[in-house]
Amino acid sequence: MQFGQDREESRMKNTRLLKGFVILATAFCLSLSANAAGGKLIEMLVNDTGVLELLGKRGIKGAPAKKVSEYVSQSILSISYSNKKPAASELRKIITSIVGSDVDNVYKKQLMELLDTPAEKVTKDDLVTAVNNLIYLSNRFGKRGSTVLACAECVSEALSKHGFKFTLEVLNDKSSKRVLTQVLPREPRQLTTFISKEMSKGGLGDYSRTAARTNLVSPEEERALGLFLGLRKYGSKKQKELADAIVKVSKDSSGDTTLLSRENPHKLWKLFSEDMSDEVMDSWTKMLKEVGEKSDGSDGSAKKAFYEYLERVAGDDPVLREQLSALKRKNCFFK
Repeated sequence: MQFGQDREESRMKNTRLLKGFVILATAFCLSLSANAAGGKLIEMLVNDTGVLELLGKRGIKGAPAKKVSEYVSQSILSISYSNKKPAASELRKIITSIVGSDVDNVYKKQLMELLDTPAEKVTKDDLVTAVNNLIYLSNRFGKRGSTVLACAECVSEALSKHGFKFTLEVLNDKSSKRVLTQVLPREPRQLTTFISKEMSKGGLGDYSRTAARTNLVSPEEERALGLFLGLRKYGSKKQKELADAIVKVSKDSSGDTTLLSRENPHKLWKLFSEDMSDEVMDSWTKMLKEVGEKSDGSDGSAKKAFYEYLERVAGDDPVLREQLSALKRKNCFFK
């Protein structure tokens, strides 16, 4: 009799525990659901799943969404004070602490205004702006990582169509990683000074005057320019050969070497913003040597020689012709 009573009490106790567990679990799930639906944008950005959810609900899915999620994660890690992704509150402090130029501060102000927006009220344009600005600030003020900003239109038409302006490329090439992590200063003003000194020492022109006068280098491109200059000194044999070929294209109408020429402008130094195999670099070097020989430094002569070479290579091949048309349309290296 006692045994049966004990068993019944045990059963009732277990039933109460089970009901309690179900209630707690249900409340927990409801809490998660509420947080996902009612969290702020900044809370979603520090969560990979949250980023993908936001993108998906705004029509950005598949491979483009995955790439954007990776860019967001890399950007946050880059500006973090430690080697791990910060919590939302810490990320807010990091961004708040950024002090930069007038252009930098515009990006910062726009981002700060969006971060506290409830996730369900974030429009697609808001989300794209937040991601663009986060990548920009990470590229300018990032503390770690071998990352460099690239133009979204040149990297991915799919991303560009959604309004993304920037991508954050992680370079794995040994020499590029060394330049990005050990040679280039992290602070924007020091980076500008580095570029100015390297251009002066390398006989490539006066950066302090040229950049302001011609607007050939925007703030977000300085790291890519610094990478090019660093690889001229610390790059592999193939990288140095390609860098030298780019320099040979960089002439003004007087025949003087000017990397940032108003008469003969180009941005071929941005080639190093992504990893390239030796074979690809050899192809670029061969082409740019010929472009340099045929360009006299007059208005647009480098651009003309560049596309004439590609026209000849493309011939009547429809695939190559389409690729050439896309290159012209994107204006990746010439305006």
